[in-house]
Amino acid sequence: MPYMKMTCRAGRTKEVAKYYTYWQQPKGRKRQPKRNKTSEKQRKINDRHLEKKLTRILNANFDKDSWYLTFSYHKELRPDGDGLKKHRKKLLDDLRKIYKAEGKPFKYVETAEVGSRGGTHIHMVVNSIDIRKIKDLWKYGWVGAKPLDDSGQYRKLAGYFIKYSQKTKGTDGQIQKKAYNCSRNLIRPKPTTKKMKGNKFSREIKVPEGWYLDKDSLREGFTEDGYEFLYYTLIKEGG
Repeated sequence: MPYMKMTCRAGRTKEVAKYYTYWQQPKGRKRQPKRNKTSEKQRKINDRHLEKKLTRILNANFDKDSWYLTFSYHKELRPDGDGLKKHRKKLLDDLRKIYKAEGKPFKYVETAEVGSRGGTHIHMVVNSIDIRKIKDLWKYGWVGAKPLDDSGQYRKLAGYFIKYSQKTKGTDGQIQKKAYNCSRNLIRPKPTTKKMKGNKFSREIKVPEGWYLDKDSLREGFTEDGYEFLYYTLIKEGG
């Protein structure tokens, strides 16, 4: 059993990773030298893990009928850290009331962004709703609203969220402890790992009928610990 295989289904996507470990690798093959991790490298590794986890959540819970919202502030109404926390709480409470009145569950992922010049925003992904009702809630500036695309793959959006949180850490890390916050009613996909038989893993990517390869997701090489890997995501056709 020379290698491991990880799979994770999230909405219309399926992640696949093949990799070797100390215990699972072809006979006679040695790992590459282990690379020393600087604090910056470790931060990037942590961000990639956060992005991957958030991508799975977005893919499993949202679709083309969902909205990406940005709540922005007029310059003269920008709050301090405590004020932003209160505004976020009030906003979420008001949104819950709107969804309840519509007879819908309220599903969301949100994060705050504070730039180096003080620009303040609340970014949020929410499930389907009449967007006009949401715009009337925000009294501090304006609301940007974009429908999610019909790809089913929201990796880039997850990446934006992680960047927003990193930007905010550089200004006031106490605004939020986590990179993003989610409602409790979301599906949180869990990857499964299996020991595979064979001399070594194949680099051939077999795409089942009705699926296609997300070419931007394809990565291969060696982990920080020196073990070879192959990683990619498949997307089910149809929106």
